[in-house]
Amino acid sequence: MSTDRALWRQFFRPIVIFFIIINSASLFLKNWLREKNIDAEVVMAANALFFILAIINGILRIRAIKNSNPNVYVRASAAITFIKLMVSAIAVAIYLFTAGENKSIYAVIVGMVLYIFYMIIETNGAIKMTKRKNGSS
Repeated sequence: MSTDRALWRQFFRPIVIFFIIINSASLFLKNWLREKNIDAEVVMAANALFFILAIINGILRIRAIKNSNPNVYVRASAAITFIKLMVSAIAVAIYLFTAGENKSIYAVIVGMVLYIFYMIIETNGAIKMTKRKNGSS
């Protein structure tokens, strides 16, 4: 049980911290973002979407890493990446079609940057989990 808790903490702590930092920055810098034609609400929605996907990612990775078959982890990683990419593309398409004249392309770009940062944080956590599973710290 303590190993599970350590895996959870190791994977999710940086994600939660990043989520809080981005949402706080979006709230505090709302006026500045508006001056730069960046919709802070779109940035916060993208951040929430990637946070939820990161939580799902972590749950699936932790389940997969416990399996004795290494192919399960590889398949889970590929599936997670594909699902995350598709959900992101669908979210951008829905936003662009529904926002009409009020769309904020710069907010979409910020969302893409958030995607990259979440991917880096998740990959870092996955590497640490794999090292811990294999016995090296």
